Amino acid sequence: MNSSLQKKTAARLAAVQCLYTQAITEEKRTPAQSIAVLKKQLENNRDEQKLLVGAAIEPNYKLIETLLAGVEQWQENIDARLDDALSADWKRSRMSPLLVAILQCSIFEMLFSKTINPKILIDEYTRLARSFFADDEVNFVHGALSKLANG
Repeated sequence: MNSSLQKKTAARLAAVQCLYTQAITEEKRTPAQSIAVLKKQLENNRDEQKLLVGAAIEPNYKLIETLLAGVEQWQENIDARLDDALSADWKRSRMSPLLVAILQCSIFEMLFSKTINPKILIDEYTRLARSFFADDEVNFVHGALSKLANG
């Protein structure tokens, strides 16, 4: 994988982790505040980079900011789309905050940012989900995003 793609993958993971942290701590941060905290954690710390973004690289901070600001700006719309994509068996209120964060970032990027082919995003976020979850959740992420991509 080339460096630019690795930095984008790392950025997606970092954005998801920022949203997850906010959800579980209920600490509200602006995208700029989240990035400042992240930069401080990652600065010249390869071990922390591997832990937080999956590789010993600096993530694409511009993409992190775009994702965090986009999820914040489109929150109601994103959550409505997410709720529409859920089956009777899955309710957002019962889902892991990490799973919700993955879906929020992916829905923003796929439906509101629209800068990348939805198939690529589905693959990217499904792979990201696989880093944290078992097959049921991974399959759910893939299915929900495919359903949203196909309108």
